[in-house]
Amino acid sequence: MKRNRILFFCIMLLALSSCKNKTKQNSSIANQEIQKPMIPIKIIEEIKQHLEDQKRVDGEEGSFDNPYHLTARDLKLASIIILEGLKNHGFKTISDELFNNRIKEVFAIDDFKNPHYKIHVADNHITLFGQQKEDYKFLVRNEFGGFADTENYFLLRKEHLFFEFQTLDYLIKINKDNTYKVTIEPYLIHRNKYLFNNDKVSLAWLFNNDKHFLSMLLERYGYDKEPKINKMMLDSIYNRNPQRGELIANLIFIKDSFNKLQIRKDLLKYIEEHTSAADNHFIYALGSFMSLLYSDDLDKIFLKEPSKKFTSIEKAEIVANIANIENPAIEKYKSPESSLVWNNAGSSLYNLSVSHPEVIKIIEAHNYFGLPKMKEIMAKLQEEAPPTGADPE
Repeated sequence: MKRNRILFFCIMLLALSSCKNKTKQNSSIANQEIQKPMIPIKIIEEIKQHLEDQKRVDGEEGSFDNPYHLTARDLKLASIIILEGLKNHGFKTISDELFNNRIKEVFAIDDFKNPHYKIHVADNHITLFGQQKEDYKFLVRNEFGGFADTENYFLLRKEHLFFEFQTLDYLIKINKDNTYKVTIEPYLIHRNKYLFNNDKVSLAWLFNNDKHFLSMLLERYGYDKEPKINKMMLDSIYNRNPQRGELIANLIFIKDSFNKLQIRKDLLKYIEEHTSAADNHFIYALGSFMSLLYSDDLDKIFLKEPSKKFTSIEKAEIVANIANIENPAIEKYKSPESSLVWNNAGSSLYNLSVSHPEVIKIIEAHNYFGLPKMKEIMAKLQEEAPPTGADPE
């Protein structure tokens, strides 16, 4: 009996020891969770003071006619709060080199000394303008306590973040003892994790919850390196109106802020890679755009018709880029079996060469605009139909 009691106590001691160890482990895990990036007390005090200053200004002059203008100080303090919030949700900070490479790839920003005039470069932030640089201003508080948004976005050069401005009183709630709670919207978390951490889970979240942001990356900033975004945008445009080839062309061939032609090559590559014997709808849409480049807008459907929007050289370059994927596709996929899909008699380039032979001369004079297939494509044009006046065989 005594022996059994000793054995029982030994078992109890082992159990208690195990529980104690588990308690230590759980305590360690809890401490690890608590040890997140913390905002220094000095900054907390600065945020509190700034919020008080803001309330005081609002009370004195925060009206519709004389609103409170947010400043670079608001932006600086917001960035500190947002960075902590993002880190707490798994955002990983990146190097200057990676940040600079990424904003070049996504936003075409690669020269801070001579910036594009639709951006404004400051010491620690870059403003991405919604429309023109003349629209630049921070958000302003109106008489109803809300904010007027100029649709500008910001890139933080030090913290390596992308965000649209949010007010401090929304981002953080500070208690009397200086403890605080940070609120970060999910879309802000996933935008940054996708842009700078290449997080595919965040990309999936954005597709389900924030398509506007993804479409903006392509439409406004020309980011065409993500095939899933390319597909989303092309499908959306085509499904809206499959008969209007210029809607797709307007996504690919654009004029930049210096009024120069920019061609989104990866969109063309996507169309080329997703054309088949059974599917040519994007290529045919672009082919129809060729004729619009040389036609007057008789129905007045364009804000600025293509024939006047581009110079003769730019139009020829657009034609060459379309033919560079259309003609090889016709040669590869057109057959008696696919005649219901590939039902145009000739290529768009051939048809245009008949009505506007000057286009061919411009393409040749500009060394085929560096497109490796174009010389051979143009050499084969006469195979589509005999020259005018030629004797039939």
